[in-house]
Amino acid sequence: MSKATTTDRKASAAEVHAHAEQVRRLADEVGVSNPRLRHDGTLVVHSDQPGYRQVVALSRHANELVGRYVHVITDDVPAAGDAQPV
Repeated sequence: MSKATTTDRKASAAEVHAHAEQVRRLADEVGVSNPRLRHDGTLVVHSDQPGYRQVVALSRHANELVGRYVHVITDDVPAAGDAQPV
C-alpha cells in the first residue's frame, strides 16, 4: 500500500490518466462526480457536499492506486478551469 503524502512528488497527468477507469470508479464510491484532469495532473471533481471530506478520501484512494500524491480539487475554484475529462 502506498503511503503517498503531499510532500511526495505529485502524480503527472499521464500517471493519473493511466488509471482513468479506476479513478472514475473511486470518484463514484466517495460521492463526487465529473472527474476531470488538468495538464499538471491535478484531479478536478464536483461535490455537492460541504467541506472536503470526499475530496480527501478520493485523494487518499487515488494516491494508493497511482503510487504518487494525487492532488484533488473541486470545480468551484478558479484553478479548475482547464481540466479535461478523465
